[in-house]
Amino acid sequence: MAFNIQNKEENQNAPFGLLVQKGLVEDFSAYGTYGYNADVSTSFETIWTGGGLYSYPTTASTASVTSSDTVSDNGGTVDLYGLNASYQLQTERVVIGQTSTNTWIRVFSATLVNATTGNANVGTITVTVDSKSVAVIPATYGKSLACIYTVPANCRAFIMTAGIGVSKQKEIESKLMIRRLTDGNAFNTIGYQTLFGGNAYQEFTVPFLVDQKTDIEIRAKADATTSVSATFSLYVEEYH
Repeated sequence: MAFNIQNKEENQNAPFGLLVQKGLVEDFSAYGTYGYNADVSTSFETIWTGGGLYSYPTTASTASVTSSDTVSDNGGTVDLYGLNASYQLQTERVVIGQTSTNTWIRVFSATLVNATTGNANVGTITVTVDSKSVAVIPATYGKSLACIYTVPANCRAFIMTAGIGVSKQKEIESKLMIRRLTDGNAFNTIGYQTLFGGNAYQEFTVPFLVDQKTDIEIRAKADATTSVSATFSLYVEEYH
């Protein structure tokens, strides 16, 4: 039985995150993501496998799932996870080479479920919504890697952690950014990190509070081209 966060039972001594993942905290869920960009250069780019700045759909539409190797990958299946036109969470399993039944305004991730050749995707799988690439699964990866998320309608999010890593000894600047779709179209920087090689990871003692219908992403730039990975995690609270 779930407990209300304002009336926590005394015998619930497990870590809060574990209780959330087990469905024991009323109205709470969790989301963690990680991204990768193989060619970050001297201008800020979103940390995702599509490269460059991420482009968000502006009109909800069906999602097409295609592969650069149609012979090897078509007929396999991919699970999509994101938001419908009303900014409500949804998932759908789509056959590679076909189009989704549902319409999407956001796709956070795409995961290969069934491969038709071996146990991995042979080609690069691309998910397209509103004529924009919204998720990219590189060959053999089996999952898109993107540091993006949009808070669903009637929810708020608490950003708990963020991290950045670089594969070479390069100067890196990274930004944790949000865009409030209910109040303008500008991205705002709410966290900033610099490093030289290696990685940085931070847990926020006081979480960043982000309201409904807000885009979240991590961007980075380097003093010379290098690959960059990033991650963030958050709790999502549904309110009534």
